[in-house]
Amino acid sequence: MVLDGVRVIDLTTVVAGPLASLILAQQGAEVIKVEPPAGDLIRRLGYIAGDGASSTHHVLGRGKTLISLDLTDASGRDALHRLLGDADILLHNYRPGVAERLGLDPDELQARYPRLIVGEVTGFGSEMPLRDVRAYDPVIQAESGLAARPGDEDPALYPQYICDKVSGLYLCQAVTAALAARATTGKGKRVEVSMLEAATAFAWMDVHMPLTLADPVRPGPNIAKVYRPWKAKDGWFVVVMLSEKEFGGWCEAVEALDLLEDERCADMASRFLNWDTIRERCEPNVASLSVETVLARLREKGVPAGKVNTSEDMLTHPQLLNSGFLYEADGGKAGRLRLPASPARFDGERPGLNAVAGSAIGQDTRTLLQASGFDDDEIATLTGAGA
Repeated sequence: MVLDGVRVIDLTTVVAGPLASLILAQQGAEVIKVEPPAGDLIRRLGYIAGDGASSTHHVLGRGKTLISLDLTDASGRDALHRLLGDADILLHNYRPGVAERLGLDPDELQARYPRLIVGEVTGFGSEMPLRDVRAYDPVIQAESGLAARPGDEDPALYPQYICDKVSGLYLCQAVTAALAARATTGKGKRVEVSMLEAATAFAWMDVHMPLTLADPVRPGPNIAKVYRPWKAKDGWFVVVMLSEKEFGGWCEAVEALDLLEDERCADMASRFLNWDTIRERCEPNVASLSVETVLARLREKGVPAGKVNTSEDMLTHPQLLNSGFLYEADGGKAGRLRLPASPARFDGERPGLNAVAGSAIGQDTRTLLQASGFDDDEIATLTGAGA
């Protein structure tokens, strides 16, 4: 696979960092997931399986070697540094002061391992005033403006770890870019991703649309209003009509041809500013149609539209089933697992297909340490008697 031969030491917890290392693992990297003796918090985040681990662990832990080291102990830190000698990438999400106490000072790491790429993801970054403030996804949703809703008095959180996930994607892309640069320079880089900055960058184009132009000549649309789902007779769907052809197809599909003669709908900008008029005119017509009918009409005319699916619907989604994106696997004590494959394909092949996560904390510790040259006494010290 594309990252064969790349070794990653993953010290990250919760979602952002583990998502980044999951993608690297799916693309062929050897990811050594280092958990504390009590395990990653992620093991308790979600539905709990028969092996005691969560659904989130079984998604994000796939294809990784699971070891356990106590980095608060000198022997654990020494073992980590021995592993870093053969590593290409180190990922962690410790706040600056915590990282230094664990022997992960970025300047010292670069001096000791000049080829090592160090990827760090933190809540607020390395600058004051919020450098030392702990953060989880909902905190960043609030601080980045994602929780505010244009036109709504009450804020609301997205019911998913959106800031964690976008931060993990930025981190994965950046460390991969640093890996490509190292092929030319021979030197590693320190890669920093702040969740606040990642979420703000992600939201700037649309959520924070009013901020880009200091002196706009015309206001833009309320995206939350324009892209609100439509209620049909038997369910919900979403439609996007940007071009004149798409708007014309919509008017034909829902039998609202009079809007084509309305000057308030003359172009895309005008339609967005007068969206309430379009909703009021079309909602009664839409309510009389089934989702299947309206989607068939819209797609026949080339208008982008889709049914609002529930979680249960995803398991029978015809496109996902036909593309081989979803797979079932034997999770051992966890039972049968249903999982999404890698969204990225290389020459038509999906990397990491059918991978599952290990269950036991540190289950690969002894094997990995033996392969890395640790003797029995050292392993006994690191794993505990009888481990």
